[in-house]
Parts: sequence; C-alpha cells; structure tokens
Amino acid sequence: MTSRTPLPIYALALTSFALGTAEFAPNGQLLSVSDGFAVPVADAGLITTGFAVGATIGGPLVAAATLRVPHKRLAVLLVSVFLVANVITALSPTLLAAVISRAVAGVVLGTFMGVAVTIASDLVSAARRGRAIALVFSGLTIANVLGVVIGNLAGNAWGWRSVFWFVTGLAIVSLIGLVAVLPRRTEAGAAQSGSVGTALRTGRLWMTYAAMALAYSGLFTMFTYIEPILQERTGVSSDNVVWLLLVFGVGLVIGTHFAGSFADRSIRATTVTAMIALVGVLVAFSVLDTNLVAVIVLLPLLGAAGYGMVPPLQSFAVEIARVTSPFISALAAASFMAGVSLGSAIGGEILRQRGGYDVLPLVGAGLTMVGLILFLVVTTVHQRVVRATL
Repeated sequence: MTSRTPLPIYALALTSFALGTAEFAPNGQLLSVSDGFAVPVADAGLITTGFAVGATIGGPLVAAATLRVPHKRLAVLLVSVFLVANVITALSPTLLAAVISRAVAGVVLGTFMGVAVTIASDLVSAARRGRAIALVFSGLTIANVLGVVIGNLAGNAWGWRSVFWFVTGLAIVSLIGLVAVLPRRTEAGAAQSGSVGTALRTGRLWMTYAAMALAYSGLFTMFTYIEPILQERTGVSSDNVVWLLLVFGVGLVIGTHFAGSFADRSIRATTVTAMIALVGVLVAFSVLDTNLVAVIVLLPLLGAAGYGMVPPLQSFAVEIARVTSPFISALAAASFMAGVSLGSAIGGEILRQRGGYDVLPLVGAGLTMVGLILFLVVTTVHQRVVRATL
C-alpha cells in the first residue's frame, strides 16, 4: 500500500460531488418547480422527499442484490443509471415523472456511497482508511456548499431544469473518470456474501447504525429549519441566508477532512469529540441565535461537528463488520439518511405543536446525547470482545 492517495479515490470523490449536487441543489428551486408544474410548494417538495426515500430504502436493497457484482462494473452501472435519471428529471412533463426519476437517483446515491467506501477502503491500508473515506465523502460535503449556490444561480437564470442538466454534465465527467481509473480487482462474491451474513448477525453493528441515526438526527432536528430560524430568530434577509449556509458548508468540509485523519488515530476519541462538540454548539445556538455575530461563529462549528461524525462512524462500522462490503457501507449511509428524516420529522412535530425555533436545537442536543451514550456502550462492548479474542 502506498502512502499517497490512490487516483481512483479522487474519481470516487468527484462522483460523490455529482450525486451530492443532485441531492442538495434542487432545494433552492422548490418555488420554481411549484410554478413549473402548477402544484403547491408542499407537493413540489416531493422531489426532495423522493430522493431521500430512494437513498434510505432503495440504496441498501440494491446493494444487497448486487453483492456478487464486481465493484468497478457496479460503480459504472450506477452512475450510468444516475445520468439517465437526471435527464428524465430535466425533461419531466409531470411532477410524478420527476419524483420517480428523483427516487431512482436517490437509490443510486445510497448504493454508490456504499460501493465507493468499499473501493476506497480496499485501496489503502487500515491505518489510512479514515482519510480515504473522508475524501470520498468530501464530494458530498463540497456539494452541500456549492450545491446551494449552483441551485440558486442556475435555477434563477435558466429555470429549475437547468440544475439537472448541470448534474447530467457532472455525471458524464464522473463516468469517464470511473471507467478510466477504477481498478478491475474485486473480492470474490461468494466469500464476501458469507462475511456480510456473519456481520449482519452482529448486534454491535446494528447498535452502531442506531447510534449514527440518533446522533445525526440531532443536527437535522434544527438544521432542516435553518432558513426560517435565520430569518425569524437572527433577522437575516432571505437574500443573505445562502451566504450563511456557505459559512456552514465551509465548516462541514473542514470537519470532514480533519475527522478522517483523526479517525485513523482513534475512532472512538474522534467520534466522541464530534458528538460532544455538536451537543455544545446546539445548546449555544439555542441561546445565541438572535445574535448575528454568534451565529456566524457557530454555523461553521455546527457543520464541522455534525459532519465530523461521518468518517469515524463509517470506519467503525467496517471495523465491527470485519469486511469491506457495499452493503455494510450502504446500510451506514442509510442510517445517516434515516437520521435526517427522523430529525426533520421531530422538528416539524415540535413546530406543529407550537414549539419555538429556539426549542429545536435543545431537542436536537438531547437526541445527539442519546446517540453518544449508545456509541459509548457499543465501543465498550466491542473493546471487550476484541480483548477476549486476543
């Protein structure tokens, strides 16, 4: 194993950027989608919901069904489907067609991130796994920064369909890169399937997935509603919200990068630090969200702590499973997506019950704390199991 980052990992990161842009960019164009299809904004939001459902449910199912498919062939096939799905979305004559094609694109994201983590993990030594996974996920995090800008600038200039034509262009470039640089080598499907079956019977793995979902839901209990929070609590104009979201995005890119390096030294310490930091920032946000200066300071910390959990938790799932498999990693990605859905649902219910926006960060902090406690229990049990087998 070379100490340099293998070129294929950069190709995987570029592809995850394309997938992430498809996920995040349309969120700023719901009004345009609503006008284009002559439907309520709530219905237009189904293009986001459809993508999330596809990633959460479809991703692991497709990953399970394709365990015997060589990794390079699977990655190329997935991106080809993603490309076609975005073309269909851009040409959709009805909202239903757009939602279905968005769901297909979501399935690709959920499956691809699993196979991408697997390929990246196989290309480096175990001591560099965290950094490799962080680099793959950096595409998603950068898309979270640039996707907001792309979605607003392109959509405002040429309409919401232009967003998906842009993503289609990214998919073409990504596909060329994957075909050119991904190695053909892959593990034997039968051996891998058996190892995965053993891993799925490990209770510690499922407890890890639950910890992922709970900790991540704490972030999205608040962040799902960040736009109205910034406008109503902080007093930021709608035109300036996007720039504060960019500040948040810079933090999550930095957090993901450093978390990967730190995870290679200690998965437990990195994860615990990120979760505790997230709890602290959420509590501080609840108290200080009416102060613009404080919000500008807290937003990048929120991004760094929230997304800093991703690389070490992905690495921990692989460590417990003791096999690098697209299915294992796809389940981890689905757990994070489940956390997004859970947090959004809890935050929405709080608001429906007339709870204030300042309550959301406190509830989120509580959820992340529960995730932290569960993670500590899992790591303690895992350490005992490891010592017992030595």
